[in-house]
Amino acid sequence: MGPLLWPLPAVLLALAAQGTAAGAPTYPRRDAETGEWLACDKCPPGTFVQRPCGRDNPTTCGACPPRHYTQFWNYLERCRYCNVICGEHEEEARPCGATHNRACRCRPGFFAHAGFCLEHAPCPPGAGVVAPGTPSQNTQCQPCSPGTFSASSSSSERCQPHRNCTALGMAVNVPGSPFHDALCTECTGFPLGSLEPGAPGTEECLRAVVDFVAFQDISPRKLQRLQQALAGPGARSPPPPPPPPQREDRAAMRRRLWRQLTELREAQPGTLGARLLRALRAARLSGLERSVRERFLRTR
Repeated sequence: MGPLLWPLPAVLLALAAQGTAAGAPTYPRRDAETGEWLACDKCPPGTFVQRPCGRDNPTTCGACPPRHYTQFWNYLERCRYCNVICGEHEEEARPCGATHNRACRCRPGFFAHAGFCLEHAPCPPGAGVVAPGTPSQNTQCQPCSPGTFSASSSSSERCQPHRNCTALGMAVNVPGSPFHDALCTECTGFPLGSLEPGAPGTEECLRAVVDFVAFQDISPRKLQRLQQALAGPGARSPPPPPPPPQREDRAAMRRRLWRQLTELREAQPGTLGARLLRALRAARLSGLERSVRERFLRTR
């Protein structure tokens, strides 16, 4: 019984069955019996030399078994094993076949660099994506231009335009920056000490004060002093999380300060103004205290 031939595309089966093909490349081989040098036909991709040619017989080719391949015309005695194994963060781009080895590519969200698949880097706050990452290239970032912002790290989001407060019929409470949107308000100021829970405009003005203070562009150290002053003497804050990059850290501290002020506003709405001014004074933030007085607590 002859050797088992494995299924191949029709053209390869025809070539393998015939053993030779018109115009097939050849290789030199010395006949073991006569010592004569012969020009033997090579076998096509997907096959191997099952029996070399002799003076009276052509090369006989056999099909590669599963998980084996030959990529080129050849005179190999056996097919090559599909030895490529997809590694970490890789996926199979092309399965092993009779004419090629397995091929791998980086999984979505990763790109190839120096033989490794690295995760697409996110653009930091203040920068947006101009070209998303591809299997061969990292994310391309660019600082947000004037009038646009990016508030968080992202590997997919572009810089967004600032909100137009005037078009919304509102006033600008906090101008937009590359790191946050413009914050709008309908509050235009109120007399110091006249706030009463439930009075018209009170909630809107309290929200405006919270936003105005929380989103000032001040250093993390000053933000921390203000948080401690608002918590009061002897208060213990929970341990901070591991420090992220500087801009991310400042953004996180602003969010914590915003939550802290919001909790105070909701718990004791009538005392937020006075308590905030005391905390600003204790935190030695005289410039911000003055801005709060001039903007929201003007006396008539």
